[in-house]
This record gives sequence, C-alpha cells and structure tokens, in this order.
Amino acid sequence: MRSSISNSKFNRIRNALIVFGITFAICAVMGLAFQQRHPSEAWKGTLPAVDPNDNYLVMEAYNDQAFDLYQLYYGIGDSIQAAQKADVLILGNSKPFFAFRNEAVKAFTQKTGIRVFNLAGSYGDNLALAKAFIHQYHLSPKILVINENHFFSTALSPYGKETIEMGYWQALVKTMEHHLSWFIRFHLHQVFPRFALGKIYGSTPVVEYRSTRTGCLALENFMQDYAESLVPVAHQRVTEETLTPTELKIALEFKKEMAAQGTQIILTSVPYGTDDMDHLDQWVRDPERRILVAKAEEPYEKVDVTAKTLALPLITVDSTGMVTFDGRHLDEASALRFTHLFFDKFLKSSEAELLLKAKP
Repeated sequence: MRSSISNSKFNRIRNALIVFGITFAICAVMGLAFQQRHPSEAWKGTLPAVDPNDNYLVMEAYNDQAFDLYQLYYGIGDSIQAAQKADVLILGNSKPFFAFRNEAVKAFTQKTGIRVFNLAGSYGDNLALAKAFIHQYHLSPKILVINENHFFSTALSPYGKETIEMGYWQALVKTMEHHLSWFIRFHLHQVFPRFALGKIYGSTPVVEYRSTRTGCLALENFMQDYAESLVPVAHQRVTEETLTPTELKIALEFKKEMAAQGTQIILTSVPYGTDDMDHLDQWVRDPERRILVAKAEEPYEKVDVTAKTLALPLITVDSTGMVTFDGRHLDEASALRFTHLFFDKFLKSSEAELLLKAKP
C-alpha cells in the first residue's frame, strides 16, 4: 500500500514536470518566433550605453521606491562618500536633479578640480531632507548651491519620510533586492526576451541612471515620450512671492548654521514652465496646448527678492530657447546648456575664486 502511494505521488510529480517542460518549450519557441518577426517589441536585457568608467544606480522611472535616497541616507554604496568629499553640494527638488547633468558636471570637475555632488532628488524634497543628509553625515562643503523653488520648508515628501523612518536594515534589504532584481532581469532576458504584448510593458524598461560619483542624472530613456511638449514659452502670468515669515526664519537659521561650519550659500533658479498641476494635466491631454518654459526673468522674480532678503549671492542664466520635457523639468539639451552656463557664471563669482585659490 505504502509503495503504491509513493509511486502515485512520484507519477504526479513526473507528469507535472513533463507538462511544465512541454509548455515552457512551446512558449520559448513561440517567443523566439515572435522576436524574429517583431524585434522592436522584444527586450533582450540591454539598455543604452553609458560611460563605463563611472558607477551608476539604475532606477525604474515610475517605481514607487526611492532607492537612491535609501543608499544616500543610510550610506549604502559609495554615493555618500562622494558627497562628503564634494567642494560643492547642489540642493533642491527635482528641477535641479534634472538640470545638472552628469556629463557637464564631470567636465567641469575635470577642468577645475572642483568636486560637485548633486544631492537634489526627484521626489519633491527640499530643506528638510537636505538637513537630514547634512546632519547624518556631517557634510561641510565649501559651497551649497540651492535651487530656490519653495526650498526653505520643513515638509518631507512621502518618499523622504519613508526613507528616514524605515531604518538601515530595511533600506539595505530593499536596495539588495533591487540590485538582485536588475541582475536577474538583465541576464534572464538576454536568453528569454521580454515582450511588449498588449503594451502592458514598453519594449524597453523606462529607467534613469544616477551617477554615484556626482549624484547627477547620467541617462534616461523616457523624455522622448514627451516630444510634443518641447516648445518655448509665449506668455505666462507670474505671481510675485516672497518668503513667508516662517520660511524667512528657517532660511536665516540655516544660513547661520552653514556659516558657522564655513559653508557659503549661493542661490539659483532652474527655469521651468509651470507648477500648476491642473493646467499641466490639461496641456498633457491636449496636444494643441503644449507645455511651455518660462522666460528667463519670470521664474527669477521671486528668487531676486529672496536673495536680497537673505543677503545671498544669486546665479541665474539666460533660458532663451530652453525647453522642458514635461512642463516642469528641462530636457537633456536644455539641461546641458543650463549646466554649462551656470558654471561659467559660477567660476566668475568671488566664492569660486576663493575655492580655487584654496586648491593645492
């Protein structure tokens, strides 16, 4: 009786494995045939090439996890070491994250010897998370470049709040799972391509590469989806604002804290189209009402007032001809131009002159 039961169980397992093997073989053959006929719809574990001499964190653009924040805040990997060694730290929200591109920042460092690290993130965080990084790792750069776009706020984005609250071990597990997931997908799909059947997935994963050496965006492959939005501004109503009493108090306290550790602050304003998400949604839906980039003087009106109020230097650039890919963030060509123009002016500042003189 026991032998009969064992044989029956063995036969069921064997039959299940045979069915699985046959099904897998049929799917593999069908997949190879589909790949031959529709090669553009098959992803074979490859992504656009980047500089092999740099190190990157690969992130899916529409993921709900902030893996770059996990690594920075908990010192996982070598990003925070690069931030600690930087002469210049860039702070702000997603606008400076997309504006200061890796290629241009590396070229500036090679030319001047001034090390730059971009601590801005693409999640909407400003001063609160920046201070968390500064205090956590005792960051004391010579210069902070701050994008003044509602920067002096104590609010944390959901991503920033989750990052601070999750703890080191959870951040480590999430980060390792992320790296393992990409490793498996890269190698698995080289053998068994992923297909964009029914457009559930795109033919290629939508990703962004963030350099762990500069903190800057090195590559993305989703801006082409917004090609219809790349149009310069014609007219845009601008509401002049100044810092609220609370923001002013926070800003002055932060300025004093940075001065005490020998860090100077320079304000800037990355050009953008609109922060009015209701109108932005309308423009995205209506191809006849395309997303626009504000003229140079318009987004800087508030920053001029803020710089004067705080007695801080301000660097802005001529944004004529620059465009955004989504109404809020510069596209690659405009971002590269912005970075070059910004650093050209930066090198003429007294703060940069002192920094260069202190270089060996």
